[in-house]
Amino acid sequence: MTGDARSEVAPAPLYTAAFWLACLVHWTGAMSLSLYVLLPLFLRRLGASDAQIGLALGIGAAASVAVRPLVGRLLDRWGRRPVLCGSGVLNVLSWLPFLLAERFGPWLVVWMAVHSVAWGALFAAYFTLAADLAPPARRAEGLAVFGLFGIAANGLAPVLGEIIAERWGFAAFFWTAIGFGATSALLTVTLQAPTVPPAGGRGGGALAAALAPGLPRVLGATLLLGVAINAAWFFVAPFTRDLGLERSGPFFAAYSTTSVLLRFFGRRSLDLVGLHRVAVPAFVVYAAGLLGLVLLPAPGVLVGCGIACGLGHGTLFPVLSALAVSRAPSGSQGAVVSLHTAALDLGAVLGTPLCGLAAEMLGWRPMFAATSLSCLIAMVLVATDPLRPAAPRAARG
Repeated sequence: MTGDARSEVAPAPLYTAAFWLACLVHWTGAMSLSLYVLLPLFLRRLGASDAQIGLALGIGAAASVAVRPLVGRLLDRWGRRPVLCGSGVLNVLSWLPFLLAERFGPWLVVWMAVHSVAWGALFAAYFTLAADLAPPARRAEGLAVFGLFGIAANGLAPVLGEIIAERWGFAAFFWTAIGFGATSALLTVTLQAPTVPPAGGRGGGALAAALAPGLPRVLGATLLLGVAINAAWFFVAPFTRDLGLERSGPFFAAYSTTSVLLRFFGRRSLDLVGLHRVAVPAFVVYAAGLLGLVLLPAPGVLVGCGIACGLGHGTLFPVLSALAVSRAPSGSQGAVVSLHTAALDLGAVLGTPLCGLAAEMLGWRPMFAATSLSCLIAMVLVATDPLRPAAPRAARG
């Protein structure tokens, strides 16, 4: 084989300097955003009930979802870095009003919505950038490794946040979130994002992208995953407090550590084994993690459930992201990634208020048991996907 022939089949590099800088931007931004999962503890201190907290979180998620099609349009028209810079600054500013809050009320819900809009825009922009930087044949691997930095922040930030809030108060907690967010925004200025590929015509916008063949099923499974993730992410902390446990951090640490290890050591297997083949059992494992929470406060359960949920999340988000991007119409990658992340947040819009209400009316255990069903329904959607590649047949004779 000639040198020219070898160069034609050589895989495009994934781990470039631009990729690692994007990962650092993601980690610092995610450290700021992930501290938000402890906000229910602050809202309780201000007098909010669990139902009010769930409703406020749901309103914020709804605002984030409502603007996500616009975010996708801006990502495809303006490029990745302008959206990252603008939403990064908005994230920093959106933390400031919490420093002045003295009681729970409508104005605080409005600021929670502003913060959620910034969160959603950053979420979509981060993973659109990651999809740009990852070669198509290694997209799931690239998204998995890029997502490691967000998952690591998801585990570290709540542990750090609990310590800061207890020792120095919530003012120090909010300034920590502002500091991480400002660092991420400054790093974004130095980021050299890939040139946005020209769109093939004007297309039909977000609706046309959402109706691309096979994409509604992926978005539906992602929505159901969002219900499960937000139930664990926002309600494990108050549940453990009601049980008399001093810390919810072990759940988040186990969740994060497991996802990080899975994505690091199994990053190549997602593309090699097949996206559908790893997604189906991953949904079952996440369901088991949620169902296991009903056994609290038995020893070891909090960590065990964190491990199970971490296994599921560590697998499912990059797999569903890669499936969504692979079905994106030409020139609509930003729109599809925005829709995909919006579907995850729509799970919060629908699920978080219902989970908060169910917890208040029925109790925490029935709520977590019922939420585990969302993962099983999503598993059926993926398993019955008509675009799922057929299993390879054994060679004959």
